Amino acid sequence: MDGLTMRRLANELNSVLTGAKIEKIHQPGERDLVISLRSPGLGSRRLLVSAHKQFARMHFLANEKPDNPPEPPMFCMLLRKHLEGGRIVGVEQQGWDRVIELHIESIDELGDVRLYSLVCEMMGRHSNVILCRTSDSGSQGVVDAIVRVTEAMSRHREVLPGCTYVPPPAQPKQAIEDLTKGSFAAVDADHWLSRPNVMLIVERLSGVGPVSAREILFRASHMSTLDAGEAVLRSAEELIASVEKGTERPSVAIDEMGRAVECAPFLVTHRNRYADCPDMSEAIRRRFADTGEVLYHSRLQDELVRVVADQMDRLRGKRVKLEASLADSADEERYRVQAELLTAYAYVVQKGASRVELPNYYRDGEMLQIELDPALDAIANAQRYFKLATKRKRAQTAVAQQMEETERDLAYLEAVMQSLADTSLDNLEQIRRELISQGFLTAKAQRRQAGSRRGRETARDPEGKPAAYLSEDGFVIRVGRNNLQNDRLTLRASAKHDLWLHVKGEPGSHVVIERGRAERIPESTIEEAALLAAYFSRARDSATVPVDITEVRNVWKPNGARPGFVLYDQQRTLFVTPDRTEVESILQRRADAKHDEPTPPAQAKLKERWT
Repeated sequence: MDGLTMRRLANELNSVLTGAKIEKIHQPGERDLVISLRSPGLGSRRLLVSAHKQFARMHFLANEKPDNPPEPPMFCMLLRKHLEGGRIVGVEQQGWDRVIELHIESIDELGDVRLYSLVCEMMGRHSNVILCRTSDSGSQGVVDAIVRVTEAMSRHREVLPGCTYVPPPAQPKQAIEDLTKGSFAAVDADHWLSRPNVMLIVERLSGVGPVSAREILFRASHMSTLDAGEAVLRSAEELIASVEKGTERPSVAIDEMGRAVECAPFLVTHRNRYADCPDMSEAIRRRFADTGEVLYHSRLQDELVRVVADQMDRLRGKRVKLEASLADSADEERYRVQAELLTAYAYVVQKGASRVELPNYYRDGEMLQIELDPALDAIANAQRYFKLATKRKRAQTAVAQQMEETERDLAYLEAVMQSLADTSLDNLEQIRRELISQGFLTAKAQRRQAGSRRGRETARDPEGKPAAYLSEDGFVIRVGRNNLQNDRLTLRASAKHDLWLHVKGEPGSHVVIERGRAERIPESTIEEAALLAAYFSRARDSATVPVDITEVRNVWKPNGARPGFVLYDQQRTLFVTPDRTEVESILQRRADAKHDEPTPPAQAKLKERWT
């Protein structure tokens, strides 16, 4: 995100947030804030402000529900003290920098009106969120910051309570008004989108990052009547004006998998594929959500990921040791052959001998050398080798069984890890209890705070309900979002003639299409369900994903199997590409949990399709 993006965002936030009341402030992550706002025109919205080192951003949240720590951090408590109940009186950007200030009027404990500024600096690893109080003289004093900066950390400025706020150092760039066509005379018109051309614009023009620079160059390349320098200047002026006036819709660039990889306050026409967004906040939200870089993971999620990773490392180490034990136990056959030969040729073995060579009738009389205990006769030595062979055989059976259990546990934990990477925060408590029930986690180590509202809600429904979506044909598609939900969906909540889908050979969600009273399920609905199965699996980033499809009656659970593990037969395989754009359109069609058959309009649509 560059200065142009911040300008568009600041203008939009200023128009919708001015007059909004701050109702609540949470700090779900070390560098993340969620501010709940309400106003007559805005309604109730939640604004995410992140000072993450790599993914600093600001945007409204949609359905995301960041988990909050049991005890709010000190900076969160400070913001609540000074800002909760206050009203936003304006939002502005500092020049063309990636800095946005929320100006807030609040009443202190003495009843006096105070003016604060929440300064949001989104500048890579130097990102910060700083609470400042404006004095009567207009200067801003630092109350505190989400990241305190000492003199040892920065020679330019300190960001500590009691210090005067100093803006970030200015970059050696110029505003568009101060540049001429000669400023871009070095642009190579034969290679418009080359890196030297992009860096030339980025290093000279304020507020412009690589995405904006490429768009400026792309549009300039179509101004064939102008020379290169003048075309770039004209293109930059028009693009910046469109950002200031809001004449173009913001957009996101989309890769071949349908993922949003860039966002901009204009249409990114230099990309082969892009999608416009209703506002800048939504473009920023989609850019980070689609690429899996929403990093306000709860502490519980981070802890569960760590525990599962540690358990998987332990099991991998155990597997290596078992493989070595299997190699050792392979001597069973050799010991048994030696014992049988000693028994058969006992009459030729001299007492007190330390070794003997006997013809091996299993190898056409090939001579086999056998080590002996000189204190034992031939029969006693044979019995000794029989015992060694029996011991190795027992070990081989036990080790093979342990190896099978280890592989099953690894496959189970891989499925849990997939669920953790793709779950909503509401499902985390269910996964925690599942890991406790399976012996991979101790309840004491992961006990949540007893007064947690979410914990009480989840406790009423230990497994939770699978997500439900409507296909375009009106069929309900259910998706299990963890192993317990998968078991419940497949083995208890579905009819035997419903269709069951799962990605072939990879951890992922169980997906069920409810047939209801329909004679058959259209192929278009099956394709949508296969897209969901591919998307909610470890193979979601693959270009082609095989999805197995069969009826629920052909799916069963082996005795003693871990949650989520099933076997199935009579399947067919459909290959799909989990395009994010297509998946998102399906995810927006949430279904009522009580649907058990296609709705009347959907049935009419099916009748029309079949006839």
